[in-house]
Amino acid sequence: MKSSMRQWRRLVLVGMLAWVLLFLALLSYFLDARVDEPLTSAGSLLSQHPDTRRLASIQASHQQHAIVGSRPELALALTTTYPGDEPEPSVSSMTPESSLEVSHSPNSAPYAIYGSQEASRQDYLDPQSLAAWSSFGTENVGSHSDPSVQSRERTFQNTEYQNHVSNTHRHVGEEEEEDERDNEDEELGNRVRTTADRRAGGESSDLEEYYFSKSASVVQRLWRGRVSAGMLSPRLQRAMKDYVSANKHHVSYKRLRRAAHSAKELLCQMKAQARLRTVDGSEQPFSSLGWARLVPSLPLEQLYRRQEKSSFKTCAVVTSAGAILRSGLGKEIDTHDAVLRFNAAPTEGYERDVGNKTTIRIINSQILANPRHRFNTSSIYKNVTLVAWDPAPYTVNLHKWYASPDYNLFGPYVEHRKLHPGQPFYILHPGYVWQLWDVIQGNTQENIQPNPPSSGFIGILLMMALCEQVHVYEYIPSMRQTDLCHYHERYYDAACTLGAYHPLLYEKSLIQRINTGPESDLRRKGRVTLPGFSTVDCDI
Repeated sequence: MKSSMRQWRRLVLVGMLAWVLLFLALLSYFLDARVDEPLTSAGSLLSQHPDTRRLASIQASHQQHAIVGSRPELALALTTTYPGDEPEPSVSSMTPESSLEVSHSPNSAPYAIYGSQEASRQDYLDPQSLAAWSSFGTENVGSHSDPSVQSRERTFQNTEYQNHVSNTHRHVGEEEEEDERDNEDEELGNRVRTTADRRAGGESSDLEEYYFSKSASVVQRLWRGRVSAGMLSPRLQRAMKDYVSANKHHVSYKRLRRAAHSAKELLCQMKAQARLRTVDGSEQPFSSLGWARLVPSLPLEQLYRRQEKSSFKTCAVVTSAGAILRSGLGKEIDTHDAVLRFNAAPTEGYERDVGNKTTIRIINSQILANPRHRFNTSSIYKNVTLVAWDPAPYTVNLHKWYASPDYNLFGPYVEHRKLHPGQPFYILHPGYVWQLWDVIQGNTQENIQPNPPSSGFIGILLMMALCEQVHVYEYIPSMRQTDLCHYHERYYDAACTLGAYHPLLYEKSLIQRINTGPESDLRRKGRVTLPGFSTVDCDI
């Protein structure tokens, strides 16, 4: 009898083991099949856009990218190299100990996968490369194509998700009041999300929903101007802490912080502290180089001056965010007196959503320094006012900046001014850029990233100095929120919306605090309405 029972138990155990092995084999098969799916799903949000015929390679579904190397807001890892430091190691010289999987985009733009939670504080893209896939960058970073990298990435993300699930029960009830206030927004976002999923022809996995809802939750709090670094994903929190520790620009902020300014007080502080300023050739080393004769004779703030009034009555700041796709805002944008755009963001093929008019284009120094952007030949930089910028030390040491910019913009600037003296072309004074950073930090209790503000924030404050009223589109995302970084490129990452190198989260919170438009504009159009500084009366 006992012998029969033992045999029966063995048989049951063998059967259970066989079922487990079969289940694991099937799971592995379907996971591998999902990883190896081609990035040409016809259900992609981009594939539905009527004007993406010249970007066929972009037609990857939002859902696929969410797992395969795009979500959740990966802090891309690569040893940082700054001007004057040792040369950047080549891909072949990377050691296994670095635990970084490095690859290249089709345009040779480096990117890497976060391979270790113990990555050093320098394990992020260099400032301009990171800015490239941050809010308004220009690098056309390709999707991760190595299946082994994708598989490792999926494993890491799944582990994080499982940790989140296991910790959920410990935190139930801690934010019930906050959740109740967010219910309406979440339901609205879920309806939009569900519609997008149906268009894509499939249902999202729990992992995708976790990461989408996490970034969506932060965006909903942005609508109310209530944000904190603790809302970010673990990767972005690590990236932020590492940048704060690295402090590449030697930032030393010693002023008072007051996060409780009223909107009026905040506007007056911005007006007084962030006065528009460009390099005018009057300071060394530029004065000895003859820049006083090289730069435009009229200062930027006087270029479009209408007698005693602001340069423009109404202005539009059009971000490069992927959320602007399918917005149909093009005609509205073009009705403004002036339109500002960023870096290499095109209008051709996207007129229905972003419009066609461009008055001013802000470009980072990489646009001038990298031949791939064809700065001297591309029509995108012609017949507009150009405003370039490059990070400098926080001390605003112009000699050091000129000798060692992040990207050499000075040579191309001189060449362009000589070839096209009639085109207005300015370089923002680094003191102006850091004054904007001071405004952000001075109105935030948390330590923000000690790196310059994004091009988006710079452009907004610039237009507030030139216009009576400014409309900003998709800087704070609408219900169309997506992890697609730029409407014209095929890279997905929530860091482009919430920030890694730039203090984007705090910038956007600050802008929302001075937003005078209705919340419906923010939700439906992603539109913020701001008063120009000329309309703000700060006299006591």
